[in-house]
Amino acid sequence: MRYRRASSCVTSLAAVVVLSAAACNSGSTAPANELTAARTRWARVAPAAYTYTISRSCECLPEMSGPVIVMVRNGVVESRQYTRSNTAVPAQYAELFPAVEGLFAIVDDAIRNDTRPLSVQYDLTLGFPTRIALGDPAADAPVYSVSDLRPR
Repeated sequence: MRYRRASSCVTSLAAVVVLSAAACNSGSTAPANELTAARTRWARVAPAAYTYTISRSCECLPEMSGPVIVMVRNGVVESRQYTRSNTAVPAQYAELFPAVEGLFAIVDDAIRNDTRPLSVQYDLTLGFPTRIALGDPAADAPVYSVSDLRPR
């Protein structure tokens, strides 16, 4: 009789461990699933040419934070201009202000590198990221904000 109880407890404990692990793993796929769904929406309805405004929150040089108007045609950035000065973004900062596909790549890298916390908001219609918060804000993790995406 004692043997059966111990066996029953071990079986119950094993079930709890397996269910807990499954619950943890199912949550970790949510950001990847959201990214895939957003990319699919973007691929389906993305304009061939568009502009958008992007800002980065960080403890960094103003040239690295924007806001910047990004002009894209056929997936290639044609220009990046600071909204305040109407001057071009210097080449050394250009990668900080990518086309929408570059924003998806930032999210993809964060998921693959298990960046935590990771918070991403997507446009419900077009699918592009409207806000990306990477890591702990107290540790000066960057936050990307995207607005005013318009076809041109």
